[in-house]
Amino acid sequence: MSPYAQRLLHKHRGGLILLDSNLLLLRFVGLFRRALIGNFKRVSMFTLEDFDLLAKILTNFRAVVTTPNILTEVSNLSGALTEKTKYDYFAAFADSVEMLQEDYVPSKQAVDSIIFRRLGLTDAVIATVALRPPLFVVTTDFELCYRLQALGADAVNFNHERSFSP
Repeated sequence: MSPYAQRLLHKHRGGLILLDSNLLLLRFVGLFRRALIGNFKRVSMFTLEDFDLLAKILTNFRAVVTTPNILTEVSNLSGALTEKTKYDYFAAFADSVEMLQEDYVPSKQAVDSIIFRRLGLTDAVIATVALRPPLFVVTTDFELCYRLQALGADAVNFNHERSFSP
């Protein structure tokens, strides 16, 4: 991991982390069936090493924070699984949701965020939650990461951190 990410990991160790939709989907799919990583089109950009890196990062935190918006996106992306796989996957999805700390931000509050007009509702909600310290955000979205950092939130781009992984 980059020195910047290592500093943030140290700062937030034992605290809370928020994963964007793509990373939470990677987590759910990998926990359900690792063999789908790289094969299921919605996580085809990730490798097993990426899943392992994410798992390693998560061991530093006591809880994963999410929002209804993120969970809705993950559920919708998961809908592209084959019918044969979907039933069992969604049972595992339900179990995984039980382990998350869900934070709700009303849409009428999120649309007031400076991020809303540029990146949409889910990212505006992430920005609102991210500014409630102490929270560490990991995303695959360069622009979201950049804007969160500009607002003073602790965020890293997972795609950047992948390049530091052996």
